[in-house]
Amino acid sequence: MGRQPLALLFDIDGTLIDSAGAGGRALLNALESQFNLSQTTPVPLHGRTDLGIMTELLENHGIEATPEALMQLCDTYFQMLPLELERRGGHVLPGVVELLDAVSDMDGAFLQAENACHEVVLGVLTGNMPISAQVKLEHFRLASYFEFGVYGDRVHHRPDLRDTAISAVQQRCGPIAADRMVVIGDTPLDIALARAMGARCLAVCTGGIDAHSLACAGADHVVQDLSATTDIVDWLTSNAKIN
Repeated sequence: MGRQPLALLFDIDGTLIDSAGAGGRALLNALESQFNLSQTTPVPLHGRTDLGIMTELLENHGIEATPEALMQLCDTYFQMLPLELERRGGHVLPGVVELLDAVSDMDGAFLQAENACHEVVLGVLTGNMPISAQVKLEHFRLASYFEFGVYGDRVHHRPDLRDTAISAVQQRCGPIAADRMVVIGDTPLDIALARAMGARCLAVCTGGIDAHSLACAGADHVVQDLSATTDIVDWLTSNAKIN
């Protein structure tokens, strides 16, 4: 087998960006507005899929999570999310732009080594719905880096994205060895998904989970943030050799 691409699959919230709680607030606002609720209670968000979050939110507030109710909640959420992003500010996390620039350039300078893979493909692997993912990436001017995405609109639990993620990578890259796929995320659920895929996992502490916990969850490599560009690129390419 010849050279294979290296597929880098980035989580969004807590890995690429800190939206300062815009997504959670927009979702509660949408729930209140769409279903005429005067008081709402949040549910855990970290690392979960939007479908799982929205289903639990509806059921916790006495609303059957029918396809129609979920669609109503989604539509209102998508309208409110840009407003909350603007209102709350948020920021791109440390080192993200520099790393994305570096790996986007890896067909050039970073891949001159004799045994390096010859193509790097960037995708998002996120619990967000496709529309909310795009809204966030465009708001923070990151959308142009990514060729494709795998989203949290079809499964309730993040590790269940396994088959969809592998299929998406194969559709873009063709047959690809497991060590040519790297999941980059900030929660144990990202790590569990990487394990389910047979992929490597780079875990980052910017989502609020400490390095020890991420290592114990099974991450292959843990960093405090993505600012050590050269070291991270070296690790990403260290196992991406020619067969």
